[in-house]
Amino acid sequence: MTQRTASMWPDADLTGCGLPGPGTDLANLPTACVVGAIAATKNGHCFLDWQLFQFALSMHSRVRASSTNVVATQKSILDLESQTALELQMSLESTEYAARVLLLDAFDARDRLPRVYATMRLGLIDRDRFHRIAHETRLVVDEDIMAKIDALIAAEILGAQRGYTCISVTKTGAMARRHVAEQDPDAARREREGAKDGRSLGHQALEAGMAQLFLTATAEDVRLARQMLDAVIAGRCPADPRTKTQARSDAAIALLQRKQFTCACDSEGCTAAISDVELDARAARIVVHVLCDATTLEGGDKCGYLDGHGPISAEHVREIANRGDAVIHQHRLDDLLEASPADGRSAHEHPDEAALHRRAPRSETPDERRGDDSRPETENGGEPAAVIAKTSLPSDPYRPNLLTDLIARFLWGTCSIPGCERAAFACDLDHVAEFDNVRPDLGGPTCVCNLLPKCRYHHLVKTNLEGFVDDLWIDSSGRYHSSVTTPMGQTVEVLAPNQWLIPRLADLRCTHQLAGQHATGIASGTVAEGPQRARTRTAAKHARRRAERRANHDRRLAELSELPEQLPEPEPEPAVDDEYDACDEPPF
Repeated sequence: MTQRTASMWPDADLTGCGLPGPGTDLANLPTACVVGAIAATKNGHCFLDWQLFQFALSMHSRVRASSTNVVATQKSILDLESQTALELQMSLESTEYAARVLLLDAFDARDRLPRVYATMRLGLIDRDRFHRIAHETRLVVDEDIMAKIDALIAAEILGAQRGYTCISVTKTGAMARRHVAEQDPDAARREREGAKDGRSLGHQALEAGMAQLFLTATAEDVRLARQMLDAVIAGRCPADPRTKTQARSDAAIALLQRKQFTCACDSEGCTAAISDVELDARAARIVVHVLCDATTLEGGDKCGYLDGHGPISAEHVREIANRGDAVIHQHRLDDLLEASPADGRSAHEHPDEAALHRRAPRSETPDERRGDDSRPETENGGEPAAVIAKTSLPSDPYRPNLLTDLIARFLWGTCSIPGCERAAFACDLDHVAEFDNVRPDLGGPTCVCNLLPKCRYHHLVKTNLEGFVDDLWIDSSGRYHSSVTTPMGQTVEVLAPNQWLIPRLADLRCTHQLAGQHATGIASGTVAEGPQRARTRTAAKHARRRAERRANHDRRLAELSELPEQLPEPEPEPAVDDEYDACDEPPF
């Protein structure tokens, strides 16, 4: 019988891995050391995930070696995989399903995605991200195509020649789905047909008399339904006490039951605008955006991109285009271009347009990065024949024209802050370097080189959080990068995830690049000047708890009053001091 032993991790010396030694007082560590330790912990987590796959494969090999008749065993319900899953289930103290998923992912790591698997050991992806990649590529059966997809995904994770880029679990899955759609359209098509057959509606009972309704449908229909619910709840008055999530739930039930959705403010001066006429006006503005190459609509295999979802197969694009409510607009990058002006400067005076935004090594400290108002020395080169110049509305230089707006949103796909998955068309389009309304020529330009989608929250962060630095640049290969530097000095860089949608953009330069301008944004306001809560987060949490306790007390008294015999009143709660550490649980 295996003896359970105490974990040795708490006393392990991991200083060689970038972590503080056992017993270190974290309060005395410099901020840079804490930042480094967090990154080292993430890298260690990825490495241990890599190691776990190794152990799972080793366990399978041992089970196989102990089998007296492998061929006969593989025909049994209790085959080698089942036996290995049992051993893993016991070791991990997990479910059988979790053990089987671990084993299947380990097989994929060894047999189908060895290069992607290697990036786990380097600390670039964890098991969750690997699982998404394995899931998205599982229908690829051709070994040569699978090897190519493996190499392409690994290269994108590594960021090609620039280290690695920050990609979330959702973006990791989208990246793998795109490569499958491009390299093996049949695999994407089979997946699409199988997924459509999985349309369903179900429900699940929850506690306290509640239940959950879940719907599975095409990505575009779900996106439209969500926006329709948002249009319904947009008519509430400001006094409605419901959160957006609660209001969406009420709106969905009202629509399904063909009832009128009403405001819940219960005030005499309610200003709710939820009549059918007003709702129709808002619903008319609901749009789901899809971008694709023109050849895709003509039968090509280039995949497209559905806002709020990610890459979709060419067949899926054509299905959406053939819907009765679809409206197709054709756009050409040439509409943004104008001939490069001949201003008489010599070749030496014309810097290489690609080198103007070439990225130099970042400064060592956040203060140096924030104070860096210039780019590195550039190489000389010829002037391009055409440049991006027609990017704003002629009547308003602050507003991007339609094509610039579309490029800026589709290029990034979501909020540009790493880890935020808010769909780009639900975001603000932010000038990284602040636009100067008085002297537009002195502020940040309205151009793809200075526009990033940001959700409303992260837009406020960029504007009002002192020390927050936002950056956007184009490297020598024409690839778009963004980065953020937090007040604590952490810098995260991200490659535009969807530049594959507009490959020609890498060959074009804009007038602002040629003029040596760059996009760096620093908070212009302060936290005190930004939006304020009615009360602090801690005070709100304590108020909710007090309200819940009072409700429980009142309900208990009501239940006691219904009993036939007289019971004593509950003892009053002891008096407490209102002063306590905000990090502690409240004393009531």
